[in-house]
Amino acid sequence: MSVSNKTKAIVFTAILLALLLAALIGLTFVLRLSSTGTIKTVGCAAYFDAALTQRATSINWGTVTPGSEKNQTLYILNTSNVPVNLTLGTENWAPNATSHYIALFWNYNKTALGVNKAFPVTLMFDTFSNATSSGITNFTFDIIIVANG
Repeated sequence: MSVSNKTKAIVFTAILLALLLAALIGLTFVLRLSSTGTIKTVGCAAYFDAALTQRATSINWGTVTPGSEKNQTLYILNTSNVPVNLTLGTENWAPNATSHYIALFWNYNKTALGVNKAFPVTLMFDTFSNATSSGITNFTFDIIIVANG
C-alpha cells in the first residue's frame, strides 16, 4: 500500500509546524530570565518607601528579557554614628556564570549621607543581549550596600 503525495505533504507540514511550535516555546523560555536579589547592608539600612517603614531585604526583579533593564528605587538610611559614603557590590551569583550576563549599577553620586539621614538611590539591573546563549533561566545573587565613614 503506497502513501499518496498529498498524505506525505500533510504529514510533513504537521511535523514542521510541531517543530516550529516547539522551537518557539523553547525560545520564549530561554529569553525570559527569572531573578531575585537578596539585599545585605552594613552600616545602613534599605527601605522601599520614603517613610522608611517597608524594609528592603530582597528584590524580586521578576521576569526579565535579555537586552532589557529594570529599575528599583531604594531609600538608604545611615544607621551609623558618622556621615558615610556608600558602595555597591554583588556576590553569591547562582549559577556562578550569571555574573557574565548581568550588570547591577546605581545612580548614587557619592554624596555623603548624614547620621540618621536617608536618601533615594535607584538600582539598575541590566541584562545583556547575549544572555540568551547562556542557557540560564533562573538565578539569584546578593546585593551588598556598605556605608563607609
